[in-house]
Amino acid sequence: MRTSNHAKALFELAKEANKIDLIQYQFESFKEELKVMNTWIEMMDSPMLLASEKIKKIDALGYDVLFLSFLKMLTEKNQMHAIFDIFSQWNKRVRTYLKIAHVNIISAKHISKEVETRLQEAIQKTFPHHSVSLHMHVDKHLIGGIKVIYQGQALDRSVARELEELYQML
Repeated sequence: MRTSNHAKALFELAKEANKIDLIQYQFESFKEELKVMNTWIEMMDSPMLLASEKIKKIDALGYDVLFLSFLKMLTEKNQMHAIFDIFSQWNKRVRTYLKIAHVNIISAKHISKEVETRLQEAIQKTFPHHSVSLHMHVDKHLIGGIKVIYQGQALDRSVARELEELYQML
């Protein structure tokens, strides 16, 4: 089963149980815990550990029964290694459902709150039925200007890009 199917199944079950916010919170927490427990995924996919032991370790996490069942299913199918891809797909579904547009803003230097507010207002017009969440990043390799990225699509208004376009015109 592809990661998008796993994410879709979890999303549909969470939606039906009215637990999207809870599962989102627990999924994010679990993802952060995995960064500390770096061998946990390998252990859950390993045939060396008995299934009953894996189930005990999952139950010990203390999450909601729906999320625990999801983790158990991944373990039974030896698919725990796909958890980060599944989280990415899950997150896209949740954002779409909650109508949140996450937009990355990349600039050469830190953007002031005033400029950030103006960007928020300008970008909000593009997403009239969504709540826009800006994620500000600084890229010291940029000469100036900004890049606006939404779902892998970029509007590049950096100085380097402007110079490249000017060069191509000449």
